[in-house]
Amino acid sequence: MEGAAWRSLPNSSRTWLYTADRVLTDEEQSALCAGIESFLAEWVAHGQSLQASWRLEGGRCLIIALDDRSPNATGCSIDTKVHWLQAFGEEWGVDWMKRNTVTYYDEQISAWSDMMLASFWAARKAGVVGEDTRLVNAVVSKKLECEPTLVCAFSMSWHEEMWR
Repeated sequence: MEGAAWRSLPNSSRTWLYTADRVLTDEEQSALCAGIESFLAEWVAHGQSLQASWRLEGGRCLIIALDDRSPNATGCSIDTKVHWLQAFGEEWGVDWMKRNTVTYYDEQISAWSDMMLASFWAARKAGVVGEDTRLVNAVVSKKLECEPTLVCAFSMSWHEEMWR
């Protein structure tokens, strides 16, 4: 799912990634889509409209992209975005703010799972996480890095560089 303006934003657009602590239900996804579209249509920085859109991947990874040709998001406008998402999370029982987890595809259960970062490194050391383990690239900063997907192999992630 993606916002009405997602495809028209340049690939150089700044992005923020928020991963929900679980897959959203269809009802929650519909509510998120309507809510985030409405919020972004009115998102401003110092009275200037921000040209932004969103994409929801896998029912739990929300990418918000800001056109780099529009005014820069400021601390206050970024806070407003975070507060909106936190309020949505409180209303629907979703935590978007866990930052010390890695979302990866667990082949043993054929589903996406989360693991605390320290446990993820232990799993890598034990050989549970391999070069081909798919994970969400949580350090994207530009829209281009989200296309066509947020998912990459461990060997192509920032984790690989840290592993060396």
